Amino acid sequence: MSHSRRRHPCPRPLCHRDSPSHRPVTTPARTPPGRPATARCGAALRGHRTPGEVHLLAQRVAEVLVGRRTPEALRDQLAVPVREELRRLRGSVPCALAPRLTRVFHQPLPGRTVEASAVIMCDHRTRVFAFRARREDDRWVCTSLETDTSRRAR
Repeated sequence: MSHSRRRHPCPRPLCHRDSPSHRPVTTPARTPPGRPATARCGAALRGHRTPGEVHLLAQRVAEVLVGRRTPEALRDQLAVPVREELRRLRGSVPCALAPRLTRVFHQPLPGRTVEASAVIMCDHRTRVFAFRARREDDRWVCTSLETDTSRRAR
């Protein structure tokens, strides 16, 4: 049985990757800050990586929810209502090991504010929480917090 050879859809041979005309696809992670990529609809895409300080704040809030850190240790990074909420929720997420954030998603909001959600993997169970943080001087301050346990407690 003979098969006909299918032609490659690209007129250039595959071995021409090293040529100067070959350019990788533009993605938010590869695009330099000075040259934003555009989506199909024409809107500019922002980088998809969560800022490191926001990720660290999410990790610290997760440690408070598990009970491995006190809310007072985050005094400079929490608004007063959030600190009171975390005092009430401290240790509400049962976790034998240190909490591990599997995902942190963020969405920039107008001004110097970001909304983030985090997924915590504890033992064999997954929990989530969301928070809003505002940039004040040189740090992020958590201004509101919502957890899956706070909904059940009410």
